Amino acid sequence: MSNRVRDLSKAKGASAEVVVYDEIHRAIAERRLLPGAKLTEEALVDVFKVSRARVRKVLLLLAKENVVKLEPNRGAFVWRPTVAEAVNVLEARRIAELEIARKAAARANAANLKRLKKIVEDEQRALESGDRELIMRLSGDFHIAVAEVANNPILTDFLRTLISRCYLILATYQKHDHGTCPQDDHARIVRALEAHDGDGAAAAMAEHFVHIEDELDMRDSRVAGQSMREVFRATDAA
Repeated sequence: MSNRVRDLSKAKGASAEVVVYDEIHRAIAERRLLPGAKLTEEALVDVFKVSRARVRKVLLLLAKENVVKLEPNRGAFVWRPTVAEAVNVLEARRIAELEIARKAAARANAANLKRLKKIVEDEQRALESGDRELIMRLSGDFHIAVAEVANNPILTDFLRTLISRCYLILATYQKHDHGTCPQDDHARIVRALEAHDGDGAAAAMAEHFVHIEDELDMRDSRVAGQSMREVFRATDAA
């Protein structure tokens, strides 16, 4: 069992639920937990050493975010998007992120630009080392960090949910021979933010979405069947 999970066994109350919630999101971001995977209460209780009631609370919250689907008499499953759902989520995210990019360009400063550049550097190192799981997570981290520069917490929270759903869209429909976001896309966005060029930042973000959508093959129909212990085994090195 990982240190992460052992530490959770000592957590109390809501803090335990937050860790389970965060771990499930992280497993989705790193593509260890795939669309269609069944999240049985018994397995999650066993993995995280928390009560069934706490697991249920986490699953209900994830269902409200549309990351998990609760099916009567069947249980909880990681959301597997239809083509129409994928298109709608990507459209909503594109609309939100173009405006976020404009706002971020106006509000960028040395501290938050340094953070963005660090994420881009970390992405490059992960790419060079072939760490696909880390690349996936860092890509989402970059977009959340841009939203935080824009300094609108409501937009940031909205984007977090969309990004979690986009991880599952990519896991379902991304072409097998593609990586994640083209690394120069993020660098171009940072350069536009550093120049306080709102239109340029929005244009770079729009092009970025074209690249993301070019990676999708809506004919793909992968279905996941996974063991929760295998999914969260990857945290052993954390």
